[in-house]
Amino acid sequence: MKYKDYYKVLGVPHDASETAIRKAYRKLARETHPDINKDPEAKGRFQDISEAYEVLGDPTKRQRYDQLGSDWRPGQDFTPPPGSQNVHFEFGGGGGGGQGFRFSGHGGFSDFFESMFGDMAGASRRGFRPSDPGAARPRRRTHDEAELTLTLEEAFLGGKKRIQIRPDDGAAPKTCELSIPPGIRGGARLRLRNQGRFGDLLIRISIAPHSRFVVDGADLEMQLPLTPPEAVLGATVSLRLLDGTASLRIPPGTQSGRKFRLSGKGLKQPGGARGDLYAVAKIVVPQQLSDQEKELYEQLAKLSKK
Repeated sequence: MKYKDYYKVLGVPHDASETAIRKAYRKLARETHPDINKDPEAKGRFQDISEAYEVLGDPTKRQRYDQLGSDWRPGQDFTPPPGSQNVHFEFGGGGGGGQGFRFSGHGGFSDFFESMFGDMAGASRRGFRPSDPGAARPRRRTHDEAELTLTLEEAFLGGKKRIQIRPDDGAAPKTCELSIPPGIRGGARLRLRNQGRFGDLLIRISIAPHSRFVVDGADLEMQLPLTPPEAVLGATVSLRLLDGTASLRIPPGTQSGRKFRLSGKGLKQPGGARGDLYAVAKIVVPQQLSDQEKELYEQLAKLSKK
C-alpha cells in the first residue's frame, strides 16, 4: 500500500498545534465539501481531509502515526508495522435487528489507515481476543471498551439505538438497547452494565463527519451558497437545520466569506442551552447561461466599466 502524509493533506507542519490542525481541517472541509464543490475530485479530496483529521485530531492516533518518522514521502510503498496485520476483534458483529460492532476496521477509510489504526477503530486491544492465534493474550481488565460512531443527527436528537454484541466464547450474538442522551459529544462514554467479557462494556462515542456541518464544540458551521443576484440585491433564504429550518435575511452587497450567526441553532449543551450556527456565504457563479442571461450579464459588464 502507499504511505499517506496526513500533515501534507491538511497543509500543516509536523509540529502544528491542535488548534492549527482543527482550523486547517475546517477551512479545507468547507472548500472541498461535495455539496458546494462540484468538481468530480472534490469528494475524494474531502474523504482524504476527513481521514487526516481523524488521525491528527486524535492525540493517541497522532502519536502512533508520528512514530513512523518523517522520512516517508507521499505515495511511497509502505509496509504496515509488525503486529498490525491480521488484527480482527471477534467481540462484535453484525446482522439482523440492530447495529453491530465491527472491530476489524473503521469503515470508509483507506487501507493505510486500516493498517495503522484498525485495532483502535472499534475497541482497545486490551480485554479482547485477536484472531491471530500467535498473539499474546492480554491481561484481564475490569471493563471492556468499544467505539460506536453516530451521525450528527443521531447525536443531536438522542434516543434508543439497538446494537449487537457477539461474545468471543462462541455464544450466540445478543442485542442490547443503548440510550443515547440528546446532544452527546464525541469522546463521551456510555456504559452497558455486565455486557463486557469481564464486567461492563464502555461505549466510546465518535461523531461521523457530516455532509453539511462542521462541528466546533457546541457550535456548527455551514456553507451558504448564494447566487450573484442574491448576494448583490439581498434575499431571504431558508436554511436546513438538524431539527427543522430557519430563515435568514441576506443584506444587499453580501461578499463571499461573510459569516452570519444564528444564535441558539447549534448543538445542545448541558443545562438546556444550545450553541450557535454560523453560515458562511459563498457566491456560486452559474456554469451554464441561457442566451438571455448571457446578454444581461454582458450589459451589466458594460455598465460596470462606466
